[in-house]
Amino acid sequence: MHLINRRQFLQWSGALGGGIAAGALLPLPSLAQKESFSKGENEEMKWAGCAINCGSKCPLRVFVKEGKITRIETDNTQEDEFGAHQVRACVRGRSSRFKVYNPNRLLYPLKRVGKRGEGKFVRISWEEAIETIAQKLLQVKEKYGNEAIYVNYATGTTGGIMSRCTKGPWARLLAQFGGHLNYYNSYSTAQITDGLKHFYGTSAGSDIANIAHSKLVVMFGNNPVETRMSGGGTGYSYKEALQKSGAKIIHFDPRYSDSMVGACDEWIPIAPGTDAALIAAMAYVMINENLHDKAFLDRYCVGFSRETLPNSAPENSSYEDYVMGRGEDQTPKTPEWAERITKIPAQTIRRLAKEIATTKPCFIAQGWGAQRQFNGEQSSRAIATLAAMTGNIGMLGGNNGARETSTLSIDPAWLPSKNPIKDSIPCFLWTDAILHGEEMTDIKDGVRGTQKLKSSIKFLWNTGGNCLINQHSDSNRTAKILEDETLCEMIVDINIVRTPSNRYADIILPDATHLEQEDFIRASAGYSSDRPYVIYCQKAIEPLGECKGVYEMCTLLAERLGGESFKAEFTEGRTQVEWLEHLWNQTRAKKPELPSFEEMRQRGLYKAPRAKKPKVMFEGFVQNPEANPLKTPSGKIEIYSEELAQKAATWILPEGAKITPLPEFINTKEGPLDPAREQFPLQFFGYHYKGTTHSSFWESAPIREINPHEAWINPMDAKVRGIKTGDRVLVFNRFGKIIVTAKVTPKIMPGVSVCHQGGWYKPKNGIDEGGCINTLTTLEPSPIAKGNPQHSILVQIRKV
Repeated sequence: MHLINRRQFLQWSGALGGGIAAGALLPLPSLAQKESFSKGENEEMKWAGCAINCGSKCPLRVFVKEGKITRIETDNTQEDEFGAHQVRACVRGRSSRFKVYNPNRLLYPLKRVGKRGEGKFVRISWEEAIETIAQKLLQVKEKYGNEAIYVNYATGTTGGIMSRCTKGPWARLLAQFGGHLNYYNSYSTAQITDGLKHFYGTSAGSDIANIAHSKLVVMFGNNPVETRMSGGGTGYSYKEALQKSGAKIIHFDPRYSDSMVGACDEWIPIAPGTDAALIAAMAYVMINENLHDKAFLDRYCVGFSRETLPNSAPENSSYEDYVMGRGEDQTPKTPEWAERITKIPAQTIRRLAKEIATTKPCFIAQGWGAQRQFNGEQSSRAIATLAAMTGNIGMLGGNNGARETSTLSIDPAWLPSKNPIKDSIPCFLWTDAILHGEEMTDIKDGVRGTQKLKSSIKFLWNTGGNCLINQHSDSNRTAKILEDETLCEMIVDINIVRTPSNRYADIILPDATHLEQEDFIRASAGYSSDRPYVIYCQKAIEPLGECKGVYEMCTLLAERLGGESFKAEFTEGRTQVEWLEHLWNQTRAKKPELPSFEEMRQRGLYKAPRAKKPKVMFEGFVQNPEANPLKTPSGKIEIYSEELAQKAATWILPEGAKITPLPEFINTKEGPLDPAREQFPLQFFGYHYKGTTHSSFWESAPIREINPHEAWINPMDAKVRGIKTGDRVLVFNRFGKIIVTAKVTPKIMPGVSVCHQGGWYKPKNGIDEGGCINTLTTLEPSPIAKGNPQHSILVQIRKV
């Protein structure tokens, strides 16, 4: 294969009128000559950044004339050779001007006048908004206690410091007000975080730049080119590393993603939720043919074999026993057994098992799609087991089966906040905490910090997010919960535009964008591989209308709640910029090589030198496990987890749910073997898309125009339903109905259909015309992490 560098790519695409660039997978290149970047007459340039939760955090160059944004470009500093490359933003970040001037932009505080969910609001003053919120907040605290106050999970401004949605000023203010109910986990990573915590003590993996030293790359549901598509992110590093090593790459994924285009030797379609069955069958082949790394497993792992089981484990409970059919189910996990479940031919499983076992270094990694299932904790642990069986952990060019991470990062310190309340719920179960919080317990609902919650949620903050309805599950059921004003008594939403979520608010506050305030953008909120950077937003324009940054909102509310003394306690006498200086100086005290705050404020973007070597996870542990134990109870890799065995024995689970100490394949509701497939035969899930970041940018017309909302369906499944590309189709199940446009393509395996997640919930006559995939998902969580299983969906599709 002839390899081209980025400069050649740009030259060729320019010569061809941009034809290549239009279909390119790299961050959107700028084909103009450098002169076009120069400022126009009476035009000034300000640095800003994109703070949304996309897995990258990119610098933006905002051009302003007479107080208005005229255009947005991206980083053009330094030459563009990899290692000293430009951190180029994608088309989403470059469209940020449309967020600022969106017709749907919130410009003033609003108060609900109709029923919750009707979307009827009137404009009010800031004074009335703050007074209304303060009165209700004081009332809820007095009547129910601070445990009834909750800041909902959100990530729309996760890259900021002073503008950060959940861990910024709101968290500080409410902590000083007496505290609030906490959450743990995330909608993105609950199952893998919990699963690998029991396996390794952490869910972190090696830097993807290790692939430059790999001979084989094996990806499970991992799509860095679309989900980390910044010029400073993992997707670019991945492509460069592949070119250097020439490694063979195998992708296990139900969908042929953009990460495979031009960079995939084998695509192996696999039925969603069956990764643990595939790994068990590979293990069967490796054990039978003595291809597994027994020396590694014996020294570093607990529970692969009988000899390494803990004393508490029953007889025949090792992973080897499970695989060979000596375990509880007495079923050998042969490739033929797995073929029926995974839809991967048995001969393919045998061939790949041998290849993976005999090729080192092998970079084995999983994205976050495989774990977002009812059995996601099991899948994440099984994929990690493959890395252990093959001895690819702790070596350059290998990985531990987790998702890739960054080698280095630069962050200002966070705004200090210490919540006096320790009670915490899984972030996915906030609707349960509204319905029956007082009944939620540690062994039934995963509550932490207490055995039982003291109150249901009565006051809910939704700041910088769309998880109140759109990104949560079972949108129709969630809407009913939110509409009931006897349950949660006050909902305050803070955002820059009207969204499906703030239809259910009582008060809406208009936020300032990152182009309208000074702040840092935390590159660690994304993934920058082995070249860290940090962005300072220089405030390109004044906030539109009466928009305010959240720090100013919190300052106003602090004064109303407790007068000047409480305001002083909250602010410590600092403005937003003075806080930024204070927090940056804390970081600089530990890293004196960083620019001063004034330098940072002037330059806008700081790019550190590239790391000399990519991060290799558990390198020290493998070199000396006694001196560098893992953060597991045994200090080793726990293929058999005593903690999970204890939870299996003591936790109260819903019918059909199961916890096992081994990474076994568990058949689940809404899974490939569910009898409900007779009525709803297609597995369905939502993928992350170039056109949106979760639900952000859905409101941007230019982005929507070039990124249509489509349901992919395999030609075989389309044929029997009489569906052609461009047809409007109804996707439905027992939870709801959505209507979208069909795309018939072999890039999705038979028996499975997908659409991108993030469409805005728009119910009309019982059908979601916005195509929000969460109209089709369940509110029941996964058994261990209590995470969202939003990729476990069964549907039927028919032409409208």
